[in-house]
Amino acid sequence: MKRVFLGVFVCLLSISMFAVVGSAQDEEIAIGNTFGVGARTMGMGGATIGLADDFTALYWNPAGLAQIKKFELFTSFSHNIANTDTFFGNDDPTGTSRSRLRPNSIGMVYPFYTEQGGLAIAFGYNRAQNFDFQTYVNGIDPSELSRYHGFYVNETHRNSGGIGIWSFGGSVYISKNFLIGGSIDFWNGSSLKDVDLTATKNLSRIQGIDEIDREYSGIGGRVGILANFIDVISLGVTLIAPTELTVDEYWYQYEKRYSNDDNAGEPTVDDGVIGFDIERPFEIATGVAVKLLNEQLILAGDVQLTDWRQTRYDPTPAENIPDDFFEEYYATTVQMRLGGEFRIPVIDSYVRAGYFRDTIPFTNAEIENQRDFLTFGVGKIFEESVKFDLAYMWGNWQHERAMLMTERNSHRFFVSGAVRF
Repeated sequence: MKRVFLGVFVCLLSISMFAVVGSAQDEEIAIGNTFGVGARTMGMGGATIGLADDFTALYWNPAGLAQIKKFELFTSFSHNIANTDTFFGNDDPTGTSRSRLRPNSIGMVYPFYTEQGGLAIAFGYNRAQNFDFQTYVNGIDPSELSRYHGFYVNETHRNSGGIGIWSFGGSVYISKNFLIGGSIDFWNGSSLKDVDLTATKNLSRIQGIDEIDREYSGIGGRVGILANFIDVISLGVTLIAPTELTVDEYWYQYEKRYSNDDNAGEPTVDDGVIGFDIERPFEIATGVAVKLLNEQLILAGDVQLTDWRQTRYDPTPAENIPDDFFEEYYATTVQMRLGGEFRIPVIDSYVRAGYFRDTIPFTNAEIENQRDFLTFGVGKIFEESVKFDLAYMWGNWQHERAMLMTERNSHRFFVSGAVRF
């Protein structure tokens, strides 16, 4: 009974007390939101299922690990700048920005000597999801779904954190041109949502604070295959097993009302802890890579299919969240990744470009445009053993919910370094 009471309480307050930018249901932040792993890969738009030839194959397609013939140490960092504009109706947009530098990948690949084919194992970390963004709302709320309909609202949503995956995996050639691999994945991360609100109407004023602090953990896995055809075409497939994310959530709410004579009433303060699971669905990704001009030019493309309608809460975080929440508010998505790489032999360097579409799975909003990214990258090899890569991604998407238009521009920078010996 205590668990049910806490669940009902947190959901009701989250929806009614701070419902300016949301409608009847809010998006689950831990679903979707692919960030990207590895500078070389993201410079090519994330298209690497058919390549998978560095440490990040442990995340993208573990079958490719056996292609690495020397011991590899790999590390990568990312810098994300998220600029967000919001506005009601025909109001002028209000902008805000959030910037964070985070570790992106770190790990190692250890190949074993074999007389034929190859065998390799790998261990490390890849940060797959990023929650560093901020939203600022400033204007008269026209939505009848909001508790603050007609109020002049000044509200800031700050989000931070992310989810990473510690993995142990390996790969082996089972024939001259066919590899198979897999990994065990340990999901771990956190998210913090902090909302500050001031709502005024005539001489009345309301101030509020809402915090939701989460810790995520879970165990999953993936299996990959990679087939090389006629020396110039590679085909890869990655199967990602359903993963049950355990969520430990702490919430805190504060509200204080001021009367017409500016006298403050007693503040309302509540907090609590609740636990539940998010059951992520099965995913499948496939990709092809074409190597031309003696591998001087590589063209690659991936598609990844995820039926987010099969996601489940167990139990639901609150009593008024229906069991079919994801079936009603989520969709099946196809993530598209396209890219190319050109090697400049004279200086042993690479230039890259690509396109990445990370389809928004949440349907309880009017999507003006999807999460589309253009990507660019460069790379350099020093003394045939040290590799350095840079990548830049620019993306833009826009949606409307509860009469609030939100537009986000994302600038993502990746830097990776690897040593093979």
